[in-house]
Amino acid sequence: MFWRLGGGRAPAAVDALDLPIKVLPYLMLVDLEGTDDAVIRLAGTAACDIYGRELRGTSVHDFFGARDAQLVLDDFQAVAQSEIPLLTRRRYVSINGKPWSYVRLLLPIRPEGTAVTRILKALEPSRFRAPL
Repeated sequence: MFWRLGGGRAPAAVDALDLPIKVLPYLMLVDLEGTDDAVIRLAGTAACDIYGRELRGTSVHDFFGARDAQLVLDDFQAVAQSEIPLLTRRRYVSINGKPWSYVRLLLPIRPEGTAVTRILKALEPSRFRAPL
């Protein structure tokens, strides 16, 4: 369905009505800010509940140390350049020292119709848990 919406290319938008209701809490919409940052535009309730706050406006540098932030940015940039989704398992220690492990799907979006400047990030629900 996703690629059909984009005519074989990354779509300009994704309508929440096209997605199963069960996945909405596990989605994030991320704006790419050049190659040096990515900022959450919209976060589902699962991530906000785990962090105990609204995540809108949060940079990848607020979640990760420098090394892991760069790895995330590299993945975002690869998806933006190739317009090909990326499925990965992420393991890292957050900036507050807590270990995380989850599976994520990154999907490119071209909101202006030309370049990919937004990423839809979907977290696999059964593996997305608050660290102990």
